[in-house]
Amino acid sequence: MLSLPAILSTLGVGGLFGYGAGVAIRSVTRLVGCMIGVLFILMQVLAYYGLAEWHWDKIGQFVTGPGASAAQSVSYGLWKVLTYNLPFSGGFAAGFWLAMRR
Repeated sequence: MLSLPAILSTLGVGGLFGYGAGVAIRSVTRLVGCMIGVLFILMQVLAYYGLAEWHWDKIGQFVTGPGASAAQSVSYGLWKVLTYNLPFSGGFAAGFWLAMRR
């Protein structure tokens, strides 16, 4: 099996930049995931003590309705920004995929 440095050297600069961007996005998404988890725990604690009431059916409709399409457009828009004017977008995509998979 090929090692990561061998794959990245084959992909070149695009692979290196893609890998770096993937690691950064993976780190940020983990941080956002932790913040969402802490927010959920806080919401449940407030509900448990009777300080708040959450309408999960309406929250679910938002997440599967307009919220879902907004999330898809953001991820597509981010990909357009990251690959704008790149002559090595194939290597970038491969390096990005390797970083996100790892």
